[in-house]
Amino acid sequence: MGVFMSFRFTSKTLSGAAAMVAFGASLAAAQSGPTSTRRIPISKEAGGEVSTAKSDTVTLYKTDTLRLTNTVTRVDTVTNTVTNTVTRVDTVTVAPTVRLPNGLYFGIGAGVMAPNGALFTPNSAGPSAQAQLGWQGAKNIIGLRADANWAKPGEDSRYAGQQADPDILNFSADAKLQLPFFNHLFGAQHRFALYGIGGYTHTMYKNLPMRAQGLGTDGAIVVIPGQANWTHQNGWNAGGGASLMWGRTELFVESRVLAFNNDAIPQARQMPFMLGINFY
Repeated sequence: MGVFMSFRFTSKTLSGAAAMVAFGASLAAAQSGPTSTRRIPISKEAGGEVSTAKSDTVTLYKTDTLRLTNTVTRVDTVTNTVTNTVTRVDTVTVAPTVRLPNGLYFGIGAGVMAPNGALFTPNSAGPSAQAQLGWQGAKNIIGLRADANWAKPGEDSRYAGQQADPDILNFSADAKLQLPFFNHLFGAQHRFALYGIGGYTHTMYKNLPMRAQGLGTDGAIVVIPGQANWTHQNGWNAGGGASLMWGRTELFVESRVLAFNNDAIPQARQMPFMLGINFY
């Protein structure tokens, strides 16, 4: 009876028991709560790390590769095209450049002289040479030239007894007319020209037989024997030629008539055919 009484439920006993139950429940809830919280962040962190790793790798690799490849290829292509264009301009600029000379020139020539007029009957063709000095630009129509011409007529067998090794010297002062036609007949680098030339000529000769005016009483040709001393006569010359120029050199071929008059003879004429060269 005493024992039963000692376990008698009172209000204080019930309150203590309720407090103990509540404390135990709090301890159980505290132990189980952290476990659930830790698992959720672990799952999220694992997923975030995987997503971030994939996004960074793909973006960096693709962007860098495309930028480097496209930039290098386009710059190289444009650079090569510009270089080719500059090369073509240089070629066109250098090739057509031609410098034509102007002004003073000198030269020499050689060929053969054919006698005519009073010189024809007692003389035959012989060698001839000349030297010239002039002024004329490659594109100038009008020019000036002075030249000295030497000729040695050959002997005619019928009048050999009246010949004694003749010589003729001609000194001419001429105007030269260069015609503006067919200049590029042989291309842009070579200038071709046709020209006419003429003016005053002073002639000196010795030992030169010539045909006299009229005929002898028997109808034969009268020949005046050559004189050992130099004889001087005034006269004229006229003719023309063609030239081909490259750089500062000019090759020419020409023919003229060199003539003088004498009261006792018909007009005496020389016809030199010359091949020569001029230097500017």
